[in-house]
Amino acid sequence: MPRTFPVSLADAYPQLVALWHPDRNGSLTPDRVGTGGGRAWWRCPAGHEWEETVISRRSLPKWKGGDVAACRECTGFKVRRVFPECGCVKMVQPGTREAEHDRCYPCRTREFEQNAPRIKAELAAAAKAAAGRAEQLLDTVPLPEALPAGLAVEWRYWAAGEVRGAVAAEQVLVKPGEAERALARVRAEAERSIPTLEACAAAAARDGVVKILGRAYWAEGWRYLLSGEPRERIGAEHLAVFRGHLEGWLEDWAQHVCEEREAGRRVPTTTAEVTAALTEEIRDFLRSLDDGAMVYGEMRLPVVPEGKTRYGRLDLVGWSPSPVIPDFVVEIDSAPNPSSLQKLQFVRDAGAVPLWVRFATGRVEEVAGVGVIDIREAVRTATDG
Repeated sequence: MPRTFPVSLADAYPQLVALWHPDRNGSLTPDRVGTGGGRAWWRCPAGHEWEETVISRRSLPKWKGGDVAACRECTGFKVRRVFPECGCVKMVQPGTREAEHDRCYPCRTREFEQNAPRIKAELAAAAKAAAGRAEQLLDTVPLPEALPAGLAVEWRYWAAGEVRGAVAAEQVLVKPGEAERALARVRAEAERSIPTLEACAAAAARDGVVKILGRAYWAEGWRYLLSGEPRERIGAEHLAVFRGHLEGWLEDWAQHVCEEREAGRRVPTTTAEVTAALTEEIRDFLRSLDDGAMVYGEMRLPVVPEGKTRYGRLDLVGWSPSPVIPDFVVEIDSAPNPSSLQKLQFVRDAGAVPLWVRFATGRVEEVAGVGVIDIREAVRTATDG
């Protein structure tokens, strides 16, 4: 059989020839295997046997001490352990968590997969029951004085989930100390969760998103809140132009829906279906504003609408990498919504383009500095005929 490699293992590493298992490698021999060969069986002079790739065997990690032919067991880097519960024999590294388990990792994995539905249900039930305990634990965590009130509420929601899960893990998975570790994490996160003006400004220029507590926030909104300095406010003439472009885009969509309905095809009829269809159309509109535009849905902003306890979310945010193109924010409502108005007024004050799409029912009034788009009649004609 001709060689398919330039140098054999025997030529490159003659010291490994003595380790080549004489009985468990079939017809393969060190002079018929390259230095990049696959898995093979090995046996050291002390009689220890193991399977390992050729590349791994010829490598020189620290535990080998410079000896390419070193044996893991002979050096004490790994020991052969019989796991008492499952009876499996595996090589483990002394002092690791794997060396302390009563069952080997593959058996634990199989057991978890078999019992996963039951375990998940027990964890969910335990986490729900731990709500009171989690709140008590969180009451012991001091919050930074500089933490904004709205962000403190968001932190509490996030931290409660972390602590409830930890308490459930202690009870169901028998993991002692999980609650204390969770408290340490959420305590540290309270300190880190306050965004800096520099980080928000950089995020506003990078992609428009700043991450806080693992959630996406409108970076330009945070930059404005922290600095008090908006981008240059959109003039009434420019706002009217943007409003007109989106209104024309949506009227074209409504006409297309009408044609589809007349052709006997199914069209959106319920409020939820119309909202979803409008959302996709507006996404396309925002993407058309710039080649590198990004469009985000349900992005949080640092505004707590009246009557609410948590920060509001923006239906759609369009961001452009061009510094001369402001962010576009669009709220979509089937009826008057005071929360949307409060959010859009903040967007206006931050120097972005606020657009409010209204369809279905309720009065539609003009709002200073907000582009209000009334497509009630167009949507009614398109969907109801």
